[in-house]
Amino acid sequence: MTILPLYSEQTEKNVLFIPEWLPLDTGKPVFLSFGSSTVTCTAIAHTRDELRLSSPLWTALQIPFASRVHIHIHGSSLEIGPLAGIFSSHVGFLPSRPAGERSPFFAKLLSAAMSVGSYYFLFGPKQIDLQNRTVYGYFHDGSRWTVHSVPLPSVIYNQIPTRKTENSSSCQKALHLFQNEWKIPVFNPSFFNKQEIFQMLSGVGETEHFLPETLINADVYGIERMLTTYPAVFFKPADGSFGRGITIVSKVGNKNYLCKFQDGPQLQSMNFDCLSDLLHSRKLVSQNNNVLVQQGIDLITIGQSPVDFRVHSNKNRLGQWMISAMAAKIAGSQALTTHLSYGGEARRAEDALKLAGMPSLLLKKLKQAALIISKKIDAKTDGLIGEIGFDLGIDKQGRIWLIEANSRPGRMLLSHSLFRKEDYLTRRLPLEYGILLAEQAFLSKQTMHVQ
Repeated sequence: MTILPLYSEQTEKNVLFIPEWLPLDTGKPVFLSFGSSTVTCTAIAHTRDELRLSSPLWTALQIPFASRVHIHIHGSSLEIGPLAGIFSSHVGFLPSRPAGERSPFFAKLLSAAMSVGSYYFLFGPKQIDLQNRTVYGYFHDGSRWTVHSVPLPSVIYNQIPTRKTENSSSCQKALHLFQNEWKIPVFNPSFFNKQEIFQMLSGVGETEHFLPETLINADVYGIERMLTTYPAVFFKPADGSFGRGITIVSKVGNKNYLCKFQDGPQLQSMNFDCLSDLLHSRKLVSQNNNVLVQQGIDLITIGQSPVDFRVHSNKNRLGQWMISAMAAKIAGSQALTTHLSYGGEARRAEDALKLAGMPSLLLKKLKQAALIISKKIDAKTDGLIGEIGFDLGIDKQGRIWLIEANSRPGRMLLSHSLFRKEDYLTRRLPLEYGILLAEQAFLSKQTMHVQ
């Protein structure tokens, strides 16, 4: 891995000035790439540990500003950058807030780009110039936004915020162009579906013991059996997120059923004496059933409040899975789940275990579980995955359970002052993984050209 400062040199010739120790043949024409743009130039060795591009090269490659860059070399070809795009929707509001309410999140994400040695920028479907194959990219230097026209990027980090938006025609068209027409690697290509995640992990010895019993396309008889077996049963939309749409049902006596669900900030309860009436009233069964029926877990508690754990896993610069963050979430008094948006409280994981009277050894087991599940999902999923956010639970016997896995984990929890280091790491690691993918794509193209 080589990172060097990149500057412009005021000369009219197509010249690239390189450190004399860089393994590049200066006796041959050099093919210099930045994103999708490639120019031919002459390389001249100098004694400084920096790269300098002549003004014509700087302009031809559309380099936006001086920065620290990675160098990828194969034979007489050299790539600088990489130029990497963060793809989202609804980009292009005000220059000072190009992504509207999500602008502060993207500003924090991009602020880590210079430290890893890269040109990361934000863009959406409207910023793509199909005719010229360029992009109007929003860059952030830690204090302000700037916009520059740049070539198509070498790698794309998918940060579309919702399933509905991702399925829009504009986003689908752009994703198709990136992956199929332009052969640009895109990581985190789509949202996870709870049903698909459950199916890929069930029946696998390494992961099956983390899974609560789950029914897919359940009928009333299967649900009745679950309610007889477990104190509570969760109904979850297969494509839901942020705890929305969850209903908890429990059996009271022989013929009564208690149903709880979230209505905004309030927890609502309803009683039914007929299970079929409950299921149809809450639309928990239908012809196009998209609801998972899942065993309720008797989670550890602090006071009377259930606790679960958010664990982030990321691929690092070497493409290896690692744990980047772990935090505990304590459910609010008027909430079905531990989500902070429903009044949940954040704690450091080790503190929560202590308050719940559980051994600290479970921290290691939580990390091990997240890594095992990450690798299995990665192996069984099409496309490139760079990060996963897990909600894991621990029951009162110390058994670890998978509650949910998210391909676009929310960052609200990590914005808490308790998790500054973890927050930074979860922002930096995806950028490092993107650099690896850009390098692999560059080397793959060079190998194909040689063949």
